[in-house]
Amino acid sequence: MAQRQAIVREYDAGEVLCRQGAVADRLFVLKAGGIRESVVPDKVLVEADDARLARGHDIAFFSEPGASIGLEGALAGHYQASLIAAETSVVVEVPCDARGIMNMISEQPHFGVSMARMLARRMMAANRSLGTSQRAASRYLRDFQGMCADFYNLVQRIGEDSQGEDDVLQALNAAKRSWTYGVGEGGGAELARNTRVLMARVVDDKVMSSRQHKLSPGDYLCRKGDPGGTVYLVVSGRLSVRIGTEQFGVIRPGETAGEMGVLLGEAEPKRMADIVADEPSICGVIPNDQFIPMVSSQPRLLINLCKVMALRVKSFEQLAAESDDVLRAVAARFDADKHSFERDCAALRQNLETLLADNDLPLHQEVEALARLEERWSERMAELKDKLSAGAR
Repeated sequence: MAQRQAIVREYDAGEVLCRQGAVADRLFVLKAGGIRESVVPDKVLVEADDARLARGHDIAFFSEPGASIGLEGALAGHYQASLIAAETSVVVEVPCDARGIMNMISEQPHFGVSMARMLARRMMAANRSLGTSQRAASRYLRDFQGMCADFYNLVQRIGEDSQGEDDVLQALNAAKRSWTYGVGEGGGAELARNTRVLMARVVDDKVMSSRQHKLSPGDYLCRKGDPGGTVYLVVSGRLSVRIGTEQFGVIRPGETAGEMGVLLGEAEPKRMADIVADEPSICGVIPNDQFIPMVSSQPRLLINLCKVMALRVKSFEQLAAESDDVLRAVAARFDADKHSFERDCAALRQNLETLLADNDLPLHQEVEALARLEERWSERMAELKDKLSAGAR
């Protein structure tokens, strides 16, 4: 960083260093003063002036000289929060974009590990700041976003298996223009797919030799309260995260479980929930003491880990910035006249059914998967609307 062209600037109290959502082209290193990191809901961001940004939800405060600020924004390509001077402050601005951050992680793995630890701390802090309704909204948000990712992955898998079938590719091209596909891609589905490929290579490596769990539907990967001595890497399949009878999330190929305790440096981490296989699944298992060395030796995997965590941090911080109508905001985001998950699924399913009837192509499993997605979406959306109705009475 010292070799990059840097500018020293002084900001007055209340002055905005960078706006949430703007293209991230600089990192900030604090020399003196104090900097607030603040988030406003995305829905008000376009029209928000500096005064509105200053009234946002504070997620961090930096006062220690030498603190690096804006790293996760540079990695994501845009600032995930606004930086506002809390008092007269002096910062060093270092030109740096996403490519620069990725190069730094590749060249200096310890930098990437430090960044992952910082993101883990932010994720935990953001999660702790959520209220009851925001926690409920978080579960629905993950469910709906995850089903969009499932749609995206299904389209990608059909494309890989189509072997140049023009009729199939035509049906997929229509699906790729849909709202659902775009939400899945933008929510990290493509990142998870790339991570899965990297993980598959690691699974074959000596680090994870003979350390795989093959699970049947209903099998437990771990139970709440178990010792958290390993990190799980989902190579294939789908697993649910449950506490009691309630599902809190889904872990898909390319995603990890158990890494937070390692990154936070917990001496004896415990499993916070049950993890249960929803379908036949394969999970790589890495002992905690080997996780950091493993990702440090795989720069691309370390970069992807940081990107996935940055997406999770943004999701939590956005929920924390929302008002008490956060459940309604989630419903509005995923259930609007201008788009429809169920309509997109039905359109692709009908196209595939036509191909089945006309060409006898092997697409039965894909048609069934789309039907199950429609059913799951309908059930969860009805459940969310019931909660909203009950709250309005």
